[in-house]
Amino acid sequence: MSLRERVGRLRLLLMDVDGVLTDGKLYYTQEGEYVKVFNVHDGLGIKLLQKEGIRTGVISGRESEALRNRLTELGIEEVFMGRREKDGVLEEIVRRLGISYEEVGFIGDDLVDIPVLKRVGFPVAVRNAPEEVKRFAVYITSKCGGKGAVREVCELILRLRGRNPVEKYSR
Repeated sequence: MSLRERVGRLRLLLMDVDGVLTDGKLYYTQEGEYVKVFNVHDGLGIKLLQKEGIRTGVISGRESEALRNRLTELGIEEVFMGRREKDGVLEEIVRRLGISYEEVGFIGDDLVDIPVLKRVGFPVAVRNAPEEVKRFAVYITSKCGGKGAVREVCELILRLRGRNPVEKYSR
């Protein structure tokens, strides 16, 4: 199946957080709390995708108030934090939404993401993912996680669906 066909079926884009929406680094304060840094370009890409009717979600093994705040700000519909068995979460989402695995995309960056990448219709790995992860992707971003990789995927999806994300802002 071509990339255009895979993207044409897409109804939901799921993402890992650490290493995808962030650069994968954990910054700890003196109080022992960790801070996450998000890329605003990724945020706009997510919003553009949502405007086209594609649901968005995250599956993260970690929980954080900073993450919860960012996801709320972005209007991300499917939020699963503190869930290390990501393939079980995927099953839960697909069943609840009544969609097929082929209608789901997932952006991952590490070994724990492989079970989900193997099942979805549009599996994506970020540029700095290990080679073992990239083997399961049909698309590998040119940008690293936390550095605009999510935005790149969102724009790719929109363009392959006949939408030019730049057009709205360049008039």
